[in-house]
Amino acid sequence: MPIYGHRARIGYTSPPSATEIFPYEFYKIVPDGVTLVVHTLPLVERNDEEVDRSYEASLRAARIMARAKVDILVHGGLPINVSKGFDNLDDMTSDTERQVGIPVTSSATAQREAFKVLGCRKVGIVQPYDTSHDERHMQYMREFGMEPAGCAQANAKFIELGLVPDEVAPALGRKVKAEHPEIDTIYYSCPHWAMIGAIDVLEKELGVTVVQPIQAIIWQALRRCGIDDKIQGYGRLLRDF
Repeated sequence: MPIYGHRARIGYTSPPSATEIFPYEFYKIVPDGVTLVVHTLPLVERNDEEVDRSYEASLRAARIMARAKVDILVHGGLPINVSKGFDNLDDMTSDTERQVGIPVTSSATAQREAFKVLGCRKVGIVQPYDTSHDERHMQYMREFGMEPAGCAQANAKFIELGLVPDEVAPALGRKVKAEHPEIDTIYYSCPHWAMIGAIDVLEKELGVTVVQPIQAIIWQALRRCGIDDKIQGYGRLLRDF
């Protein structure tokens, strides 16, 4: 009998100490034969000190994942990935690959590549926190080479992301599109709240491209593992690329 992850075992360093939503949505999307290997990081409040500690912890976790013989490791958490600067992102992943001997990527890398292949230009942002996080998210989009138009917020706390109802994500997507009708893309930040149900619905309803971290992570990890299944129900990225 084959192992559960006979097609691919995807390692993921998950920022929240209490990780709930990411595994649930991961298994809704991936095809049979793909499994998730999770290492949680010490992120509870999402402040600068915890982000710095999580960066170092994610590098240590890479060695654990290599010993577990995962097929690819994804460093989770865009803020953690780029905490040493966007310019350092590719060096971080390539250096880690050389040190541990397995393929390595990051949430930030996957999202950057997803935006590129999808041809995203003007982006409306949906983020799960309060307005104090808006500028940080808009700067991420600028670093990715896009024009941010504005933000909608779920006003949730990091430790309580699992409590956000699944109808919130599509409602906020409609809100940001109504406020910024010129956008061609809706971007949802943070893969740790319920949001995958918004992807296909809003792409069809609003005529936009929807990009989410978990969708981008799964897409890049599968493709790098040689799995080119065209996955239906979760947007253009997984269906067409």
